[in-house]
Amino acid sequence: MQLTKDEVTNEAQSAIMTVFAKHFKDMLAEDSGNHIYTTKADNLICNSVVNADDDAGEWSREAMVIIYHVNGMPSINRIEEWGKVSDILDDYYVEAINPEVSAIYSL
Repeated sequence: MQLTKDEVTNEAQSAIMTVFAKHFKDMLAEDSGNHIYTTKADNLICNSVVNADDDAGEWSREAMVIIYHVNGMPSINRIEEWGKVSDILDDYYVEAINPEVSAIYSL
């Protein structure tokens, strides 16, 4: 069954938190300072991993999700770890667009 872009976005955010838990360790201990996101890590991930339909940069409308690798998000150069994110997402994979932006596509 094909997931919606919102569902894939939520799954991707969760997978990224799982795979990169050590990267986000310090941010997970810090309050976000707002009532929407619990921790700084939640805030960063939710603002950096977005539904492709909601992407202001319009990087790839064919994608399910856009990931911005800025402001503390792990680099796309960490290929092995991003491969693990793809593995968790089963029918979807992460692909780099450029050094600061990647996308998640359906297989």
